[in-house]
Amino acid sequence: MRFNVPDGVVRETKRCPRHFSCLAAGEDEGGDMCEVRQADGQNVLFLRTDEPTTCPYRVLFGYSHVCTCPTRFAIFQKYQR
Repeated sequence: MRFNVPDGVVRETKRCPRHFSCLAAGEDEGGDMCEVRQADGQNVLFLRTDEPTTCPYRVLFGYSHVCTCPTRFAIFQKYQR
């Protein structure tokens, strides 16, 4: 199963350096996606890991890493993953 999010959300995600590999993370052998600890507001996801990355949607907030990617947020909202 491939994750399905609205086209408008994908178009809003203009700076994805991973070529939307998170959408393939629902398939058995594909995809790359940050693990979410919790959501807090629109397009605000607190992540489980604090490994550095070059993603422009991932920012340091205190001692946590936060993802502000619209596509990743839509996946979390719809699939709780």
